[in-house]
Amino acid sequence: MLHATFDKKLWNVISLGLCFMLLFTADYTVTNMQKTLISSIHEDKPDFTVDGYTSLGITYLVFAMSLWLGPSMVSLTGPRYGMALAAIGYTIYILAFNIEKSWAIYAVTVIGGVAGGLLWTAEGNYLVLNSDSSNVSRNVGIFWAFLQSSSLFGNIFTFYKFEGKRRIDAETRHQVIWVLGGVAAASVFAFLLLRDSKKPKEELDEARGPLVELKKTWMVFITKEILILNITFCYTGMQHAFTYGVYSPSVGFTTAFGTQAKQLVALSGICIAVGEVVGGMCQVFLNRIFARCKLGRSAVIIFGFTLQLLAFILTFLNLPNSASYGESDEKSIIQPSSVMAMSCSVLLGFGDSCLNTQNFSIIAVLFPLNSTQSCALYKFIKSFFVGLGFFVSSHIGLHTQLMVLAPAGVISALAFMYVDKNVTKAKWTNEDWDSADEEATGAISTK
Repeated sequence: MLHATFDKKLWNVISLGLCFMLLFTADYTVTNMQKTLISSIHEDKPDFTVDGYTSLGITYLVFAMSLWLGPSMVSLTGPRYGMALAAIGYTIYILAFNIEKSWAIYAVTVIGGVAGGLLWTAEGNYLVLNSDSSNVSRNVGIFWAFLQSSSLFGNIFTFYKFEGKRRIDAETRHQVIWVLGGVAAASVFAFLLLRDSKKPKEELDEARGPLVELKKTWMVFITKEILILNITFCYTGMQHAFTYGVYSPSVGFTTAFGTQAKQLVALSGICIAVGEVVGGMCQVFLNRIFARCKLGRSAVIIFGFTLQLLAFILTFLNLPNSASYGESDEKSIIQPSSVMAMSCSVLLGFGDSCLNTQNFSIIAVLFPLNSTQSCALYKFIKSFFVGLGFFVSSHIGLHTQLMVLAPAGVISALAFMYVDKNVTKAKWTNEDWDSADEEATGAISTK
């Protein structure tokens, strides 16, 4: 009976990963090429003045703000319907690029941000409901491998569509967006087919309304562990903005790559996905080894950051400083190499995988009965700094961004190690949260 329950929860995790793979085949591909796509629209329509980094920045900042309401929304919809509703928002966001109007792009950036807040809060809740402290790292790794493999399919499609093109013409743009929009729409039905997961008995003992959830989210936010982990979450957001929004377009804007420059944008997305998937699968297969290792999660974080640091150094040498702004004829420190550029994509993806899986793992162990709140707060901090990273990218050069990321990564790794060390010393208990629930409920009921 125990084995059957285990298999059911494992299948739920796999099904969740497949749903996200479908949705983000569309979303990650659009994000990866958004700066390049918008630049091509501007060439055809000079009155189209949207800045790719700014639109992404708005999306992530709205996303971050929406996460504060995420637990309240999920308490009303449940994780399954919440994710399906969010997928509709993502579909609208993607299809709006075919309108090619500035007002439409900025309008759907808000819709996309709100949808993201609901989606990722519900995802974190659903994943933790199907995990426990013994298998959470494995389950996060499985989910992450499925999620990141989505970039492979979408970017392989655009790689062939962009072959030999110095610019992305209108016909190609529309074909790509219609196909990706259709894939996103299919994910709505996939989410509806997910099986419901039962909450732990401790959570069922007391029904909590939206206002109670909001207050509880704040109470989780001010804990010592979350406040320290926020340092790691900040860096996770900064490097995510660089990896998924800045790096690939910078490769495409480096004119030294010649006629293959735009095609390299899609290939870079594929290589990032390869790094993400390999990173996720390594953590699945090596989960038992890491569990016995004294450093545990910290070992994965250190390894991932080391790979990213190597990628930062190679990128500094390989790409010109002005490549983050647009088409660049500026000379880089060494002769640009497409092989080196794609290798950096793999390293960045692998490092991002290590960060995200271990961040989810540690908050799942720290807050097993408050998964909705803790996952929402992690995404809030991360997304806020993703948005900030996109805004900053419009104003500072590529090399300056790299010089900020490197020391920030060192500090974030130290913060994570401090919290992880305390987690391994003593098992986290939820007695304080039981009283916190009572306090939050009492505070709301007296109003």
